[in-house]
Amino acid sequence: MSTQKLMIVLLVALVVIFLITVGMGGCHGSGNTDRPGAVSALKGLQGKRFLEIGDKASVSPTNCAGPGPAMLTVNGTCLVTFEKRAFFRRSTRVVFRANRPMAVVVDPKDGPRQDEQLNAFECFASAVNHSGGAMSLTSPSGVATVFLLREPCPE
Repeated sequence: MSTQKLMIVLLVALVVIFLITVGMGGCHGSGNTDRPGAVSALKGLQGKRFLEIGDKASVSPTNCAGPGPAMLTVNGTCLVTFEKRAFFRRSTRVVFRANRPMAVVVDPKDGPRQDEQLNAFECFASAVNHSGGAMSLTSPSGVATVFLLREPCPE
């Protein structure tokens, strides 16, 4: 084998080892030992990418969009659609508080559906993976303001 072919084989082997290492790193939990394994692993898979309207997420009707990417105005029902993203991207974290009681349905394309009834100012947290999905927000008691947070709910 010539030196050039040997270098190509070595380079390909290094790339494969790198990709396997990166893939395995995304599968490990947070290392927190006070929680069961599955819960810890799911916690570790939550990325730092929080929901912002306009960043692979859109609302309909368009009057649901607030004055900025971190606020929604819900008068009746508002639908947030999460676009599909690249396979190796982490989940989009959905964390918010609303100033009125609200019904929330998170329906990811991959994963279980989540239905919640929230009280005013109660923190809600979920996630939608790279496959995308939808979230429905319904305010039965008038116009609600939803504040999208960029940090997890306090425990």
